[in-house]
Amino acid sequence: MLHRNALAALLALAAAAPAAGGTAASIFYFDHSYRITSGLSESVEEVIKSSASLKLEKVLTELTYTNGDTFLLEGPEDLNARELNATTSYALIEEADAIDGAFSIALPPPGLAETTAAALRENLSPYREVEVRRVQLLRGVSPAGIRFRALRAPWRAAKPLWEPTLRSRLLASAGERLDEFAVFSIPTGLDGINRRMVEEGADKRTAVMLSLGAGGTLAGAVMKAGPARTFEYMRAAGTDIAALEPEDLSNFKTWARAGLLKVSTAAPEFICTNLRITDPELAGLVKPYAVREIGGIRTGFISLVRAHAPAELAGSPFEVWDPRDEKALYRVIDQLRAGEKVKAVVAVSFLKSGELGWLLNFSGIDVLIGPKAWDTESGRSTRVVLRGWEKETHTGPALTVFPDAGGAGVIRLERGPKGSLAALESTPPPEDGREPVFYREQLYMKERIASYFMGSGDSVLPDLRARGGYTIHSFFNLAAALLRRQYAAEAAIVRVKPFSSRVPGEIPSSMVRTWLGPDEPMALALVPGFHLSELLRSAVPEGSDAEAYLGAEYLAVSGLDKSGRLGGLPIVPSETYLTALPAGLTEGKPFVKVLKRPEGAAETLHGAVLGALQEIKDTTPSRLAWEEAVLEAARNVTPPRSVWRLNLRNLSAQMVDTGVRAPGGYDQVNESRISAADQTQMQGSARLFSEFYSESFRLDVGVSADYGKTVLRPKDQPRLTTESVDQLIYSGELVYRWRKFDGRLGKLVAGPYASAAYDTEFARSGDLPLRKVLRGGAGLKLFEGAALQELYAGLSTEQVYTYLPARTKHALETGFRLEMPLPGTALRLSADGNYRLFARSRYDTAADLKERLELNLRLSTRLYGDVMISPFLNFFLASGKKLPGSATNLTTGFALEYSRLFKLKR
Repeated sequence: MLHRNALAALLALAAAAPAAGGTAASIFYFDHSYRITSGLSESVEEVIKSSASLKLEKVLTELTYTNGDTFLLEGPEDLNARELNATTSYALIEEADAIDGAFSIALPPPGLAETTAAALRENLSPYREVEVRRVQLLRGVSPAGIRFRALRAPWRAAKPLWEPTLRSRLLASAGERLDEFAVFSIPTGLDGINRRMVEEGADKRTAVMLSLGAGGTLAGAVMKAGPARTFEYMRAAGTDIAALEPEDLSNFKTWARAGLLKVSTAAPEFICTNLRITDPELAGLVKPYAVREIGGIRTGFISLVRAHAPAELAGSPFEVWDPRDEKALYRVIDQLRAGEKVKAVVAVSFLKSGELGWLLNFSGIDVLIGPKAWDTESGRSTRVVLRGWEKETHTGPALTVFPDAGGAGVIRLERGPKGSLAALESTPPPEDGREPVFYREQLYMKERIASYFMGSGDSVLPDLRARGGYTIHSFFNLAAALLRRQYAAEAAIVRVKPFSSRVPGEIPSSMVRTWLGPDEPMALALVPGFHLSELLRSAVPEGSDAEAYLGAEYLAVSGLDKSGRLGGLPIVPSETYLTALPAGLTEGKPFVKVLKRPEGAAETLHGAVLGALQEIKDTTPSRLAWEEAVLEAARNVTPPRSVWRLNLRNLSAQMVDTGVRAPGGYDQVNESRISAADQTQMQGSARLFSEFYSESFRLDVGVSADYGKTVLRPKDQPRLTTESVDQLIYSGELVYRWRKFDGRLGKLVAGPYASAAYDTEFARSGDLPLRKVLRGGAGLKLFEGAALQELYAGLSTEQVYTYLPARTKHALETGFRLEMPLPGTALRLSADGNYRLFARSRYDTAADLKERLELNLRLSTRLYGDVMISPFLNFFLASGKKLPGSATNLTTGFALEYSRLFKLKR
């Protein structure tokens, strides 16, 4: 809770103070960032690993407490900050040597401080320095009688209250002795707002309070403060202008969706220059710039954020344009200079370090506030005297400010005799021994942050830094693999949220939650192959740098093997795949069928991943086995597995019955529909196959049937029956998956095949005997392509039992089968064909064929569910060995078709 009454009185007194001298304007800025780094921990770890006498056994990272100059070294779990704040009883145990370095203090075992420091200097030189200093080891007793040990660093300044921090414990064995190196992190940021800054900033005639951000991640994911509390916090600090950072836009998106984001006169003026707002009401809340008259200097303020990925702000009224669009940015500068008549332009940049270079060479900006430098003791002060600044053309800002670890400071603008800028100066906040404003409120925030990232310290991931660590790429592949396993799905998809937080040692569950990002419900759905292929185009790239993932939405996908196949097979656009994915990715997609989650599967991403990680930890017998299990999941390569499915490739039927009833004499009427003969036409086809796939073989066994019949029933004449097609084939084929390759025809598998079939018919054709042919074949085949499903050539032999005695025929055979969507349409093209060239024999008769060609072509579009309407063309050609010419059959028409793939073993 804010101290509203005390702060209001403080601001009222400050507002009544006399104005400062009229030639200077002050911009007081503060931010909302906080950081605890591992500091020297990883460097000390490298020293231990390089030592011949020490062996690193384990690294633990734990929560502890500090009040600035004293660090909790050892104490029971029930010792908290409240007890430490009340403790005044300390006794000196002894003094020891410690190492003072980058944002941390390291306490080596007795006698190892100098050698450790020397090794650190060698490793860190020339960029960082460390120093051996004497510390006091103390024994404390709290008012509740809790005993603890602490380390005091006399050279550091004490704070009024204790706050959470991190301690890394590096356990190293030296022979039979186990030594401990302790490294304490020094937290930086969120130490309240300097009271003198608030007092001087209350005089709006000469000063402006500028907030670098509006709470960011702390107000959103960590504190879940909401807009009312966030705006009240900044208003109570006297904030005039708040430059929005990228995380603020994500918060505003969430608040806007919930209907919480309203324009308020009590809120500061929010600015984000490269932001478009489509909501007219909210357009009044966030503006491209702000203008203030301070100390007689009309000053304009702009703010730039990095370009967001479309998905990051999807569904919100916000759209970020690229800050590197110089024409758009110059239009804003021109509006400030010419339209608003400002004398100074102050730009706040939230761009990453690698994106800042072009802005340093951008004219029209006088002061640039860049990324935070995180200095703790430099106390940077810079003064720039300007002579003829407004008369010359410039290629960059006159003053660039990189805020230190405190995140606060002062920028002063001095006015010359003619009203032009005479000097610019940046300094740290003014000295003030009083407790900062909001110090206690921000201390509470620090405790929430520590709990958010570290929780209870229950580790669910092993320390893998010696084996590559957890990159964004490997972690989200791990998450996707675990999700697929828990949902028993063929594929799993997880949204990638870049992270940069890390701790030495084992990873606690709370940090895993922060890496995963905001929790979201998961769904199990049947996803068509064409949509799954679209999602795969956003697969997470290699790389460990969080900035590499900015500007686009990436997905981690599990279920693919090394060749990019799913279950050893190519992704077929028309096939559906059992997929676990965020529920949000199924919304607005009627072609995705959501199913019931498996019994026992967690409903959300966090629950699924953390549950699977805990199961791995509980079921592995040793630490090495734990590491191997996590590494194997993080590799996210699905091993080859057997797949069995029942494929109803095609089922189609059509039937037409015509009946005519007319008294005598109507046959003379010129109308075919009453003069036609009674007739019935029917035709159908079916293809049903059992398909079994293993790592090395594929076995297809099935039946194909085609039958067409027309029955004419002329009046007072015999019935006439003709067959348009009559074929029944029982077949089986075994293919060896010899080699996979990726060529012009796409990803395919090549291998030899052997086939057998029995070819017959449902009924005899006239007086001819029933066709009975036993056929075998072997050859080489390309198969399992995304479009080209098979292309083969080989030899076949037939044992014909149609006539007696039976005869044997030999032939060269080739064929193909393909299926593909037609781009830009809802049509699918299916085609197959077979050609046989028979060898001559001295037993040839007029019934023997020389060659046989069959081609089938169809275009299909979905009518309802799995029912398709398909125009088709079937062509058959045959030429005889003893007969002249050739005979053909061309059939065209439309058919209703049904097909269904039953995945018996996914």
